[in-house]
Amino acid sequence: MDVIAAISDTAIPVVLDPTREAFMKKLETRRSEIESWPSRTFRYGSTDRHQLDVYYPDHKKVSGNSVPVLFFEYGGGFVSGDRKIDQPYDLGYANVGVFFAQRGILTVIADYRLAPAVQFPDPVADIRDAIAWFIANTSAVASGKLPENVDLSKIFVMAHSAGATHVMSLYLSPSILPLDSPVRAATRGLIPQGGAFKFEFGGPPVLPPGLLEGYYGSKEAALANMPLTLLENAPEKLVAGLPEVFVLASENEPEFIKAAVDEFVKKLETRRGRVVKYEIMKGHNHISPHWALLSGEGEDWAEAVAEWVKSIV
Repeated sequence: MDVIAAISDTAIPVVLDPTREAFMKKLETRRSEIESWPSRTFRYGSTDRHQLDVYYPDHKKVSGNSVPVLFFEYGGGFVSGDRKIDQPYDLGYANVGVFFAQRGILTVIADYRLAPAVQFPDPVADIRDAIAWFIANTSAVASGKLPENVDLSKIFVMAHSAGATHVMSLYLSPSILPLDSPVRAATRGLIPQGGAFKFEFGGPPVLPPGLLEGYYGSKEAALANMPLTLLENAPEKLVAGLPEVFVLASENEPEFIKAAVDEFVKKLETRRGRVVKYEIMKGHNHISPHWALLSGEGEDWAEAVAEWVKSIV
């Protein structure tokens, strides 16, 4: 983490490539391990953006016939991101899948469609559809890789940055995810990380000008559909029925993200009437948490996530 500590700036475009380059050097030493880990790709919809990768758990870390399932949804500022990243960063996200699989958790990384090709709520609906496909196809997923009677019904959803915005929008929107949805019923926990839960207009730009207006259709629509507003307006029954939530943010987040996460957690605590699990990923910037996995450094937050998942299952 010394290289990350030396990067004093918190702006995402500034820290992006230096962070990825620093951790890729460490991940290269484990390339064979990462690339040889048992995994499969499945299609859950009609386009190339409707695909997901499944990383199968280490059998030695699985007890009983129930295996927890962790979906991971990456970020990318609404306009970029892939479950399989091109060289020279091609071990990114595969390392996430392998890290959690090594701890006995079946891990799923799903693509979703991106702006400007689509608008809200299409990417949110894609994540819903990926989870719904998985629930309906557990036999195909498990075939030849897991015992025939394996239970894959306990789902957790971890998401970062724009991915966290999409995921919290999904679970706070009854019009997109009805209260009686099988996806909602199967979800045991949500793990949003460094999410853009609140949008500000009129100040210094933190996203490309016009991006949010284009994605949501207007500034007014963006403000009405950002996660903080959705949480404020969510029906009591929806809030009471939310799964457990474990919120994470990096120690060196951009201030607009840290402030938004803090406000979201406070509002969620108010609405639920109890403390929300909220931890800071020490030493990390916005980009580094997931790139650190399997590097041997900065993995404490992910160990905590794995333990939390297993404690709920």
